Amino acid sequence: MVFDIFIKGDVVNLVVLTSEIVEKTNWYNWFNDEENTKHMQKHYYPNSKELQLKYFKEEIEGNDKKLQLGIYHKKDKYLIGTISLSNIDHLNRCCEVGLIIGEAEARKLQYFIEAVKLICKHAFDTLNINRVYSGTISKEIDELFCRVLNFEHEGIFRQAVFKNGAYHDVYRHALLKENRKTL
Repeated sequence: MVFDIFIKGDVVNLVVLTSEIVEKTNWYNWFNDEENTKHMQKHYYPNSKELQLKYFKEEIEGNDKKLQLGIYHKKDKYLIGTISLSNIDHLNRCCEVGLIIGEAEARKLQYFIEAVKLICKHAFDTLNINRVYSGTISKEIDELFCRVLNFEHEGIFRQAVFKNGAYHDVYRHALLKENRKTL
């Protein structure tokens, strides 16, 4: 399978997602893995290739409010995750970053960090975005965004997400273009 590179990185590339990628990779099944989705608002209902293809066609293809790319492991030559800029707002120059490293053996900090840096650089330098924000129910992931990627804590949405039988706080953080020292 051919992966069209959109953004080149050192250990991962961000690649264009296609219906062929939906058909020939494990992308859809990442959301059926309870461990993989423990910090996400996923795994409420089962996913299938058909549902993933529908999502691709309705939510990704031709959507100018969302840029979703595959995270491609350069050395091992396979798709390990996806990353997106969503809720792209050109008037207020902001968007939300989200990602999943779906392949268990690829859940390494290095891939996570490089993918976020690549997509944020694209947001700031190409899309003229001023503020990239995100949120998580994991305090550890929030700290990672802030400590390693220079995002700043913005607040907590108390008991905002129901997951695994309990309500969880959502930790919000953002990075401004002027503060992107590490990109």
